[in-house]
Amino acid sequence: MNRNIKAPAQYRQNLGMRLFKKFLHTKTGAMLGHYIGLSGFNKVVAIKYEFLRYYTGNEYLKKGEIVEQIGETFKYGIYRKVKAVYGFNSRVNKGGDLSASLMSGSSLNSIASPLPPIYIANSTSVLTPAAGDTTLSGETAAAGLARALGTVGGYIAPSVLDGSCSYTIVKTFTNTSGGSVTLNSCALFDAVAVGNLFAEANLSTARVLANNDKIVITWTVNL
Repeated sequence: MNRNIKAPAQYRQNLGMRLFKKFLHTKTGAMLGHYIGLSGFNKVVAIKYEFLRYYTGNEYLKKGEIVEQIGETFKYGIYRKVKAVYGFNSRVNKGGDLSASLMSGSSLNSIASPLPPIYIANSTSVLTPAAGDTTLSGETAAAGLARALGTVGGYIAPSVLDGSCSYTIVKTFTNTSGGSVTLNSCALFDAVAVGNLFAEANLSTARVLANNDKIVITWTVNL
């Protein structure tokens, strides 16, 4: 038996590419993909805007300060942007079922009435993600921070055969609970209440939100 026979070069290249793509969809690979500038990789970015004071009109702003509307009210506040923190998500089993159901147009593995997972939920808990998770542990219902519909955008189209594409889901939350709330994680669901859990992620650093503080959550989903 000739043990020196090699697989065709094209097969070796395809195998190498498949293994590389599989690696990129691990947590370590996702972090590497992000830091070398590859698109997507299912990351979540949280940017906090710290409330400083109410805006009184024609007020002089210091460097880095911005004026933003507070929640759904007609009041305006002066905010300062705080450094962004990152996280890389874990798609749960139910999220896989949801993806397959949406792409096939069928309800697979007990997915009832599948809808796009574009609702962002926040949590005060540090997660230990598990494949069988169907709810977000510690999901908060604090005023202004409860689960809400995100805005889809930021689409990056594929540029080569079998190339990746990505899109973002963004939502600005304002803590109007009257007290301090610490957010540690977040998730994507396909409904504003109950629904199917698609993915969940811990933030790299907890975000402590005082009353009227804002947080912008941006999910990037890579396909």
